[in-house]
Amino acid sequence: MSAQINDGLSVLAAMATPAVLLLANAMLILSTNQRLQTILDRVREVELSIAGVDAIREITDLSLLNELLLGHARRAKAAHRALLCLYGSAGSLVIVVVCLGLASLGLRAALVVALVVAFLGCAFLLCGAILLISETWIGIRATDQRFSAVMSLCEELSRDRPRGSASEREST
Repeated sequence: MSAQINDGLSVLAAMATPAVLLLANAMLILSTNQRLQTILDRVREVELSIAGVDAIREITDLSLLNELLLGHARRAKAAHRALLCLYGSAGSLVIVVVCLGLASLGLRAALVVALVVAFLGCAFLLCGAILLISETWIGIRATDQRFSAVMSLCEELSRDRPRGSASEREST
């Protein structure tokens, strides 16, 4: 009887492992995307506060906007493909859990199916990770372009402003 309990516990442990790994990976992806979005929002806020909402049309470089839009399009495609892979991985891990349960009931073919589907799920996960890395590099390039544009705008505006402190300007 204790051997059956030990076998049952090992099956449950084997079934829980894919789910825990998938949950940890999903949390990491979510937190990384939120941090990146926060950074981009802050850059946009700085750009708007420096240039002023009305002045942005005059100062903004249309070729930069075009590059940023194309980058966002590439980034969205990579993110969508990564989501497809991650969903495929999640589905595969669920199938693995079901097959492990069936294998514990004595269906030996289910163990072979579980192994094959587990490798497939890992391949989907790897593909999703590679696509997310690609998406991150596109985001890094866009962020660098935006930072460069904001810094150029700061330099341009600082050259246009009069030199000296406010008290010196008021006394003249």
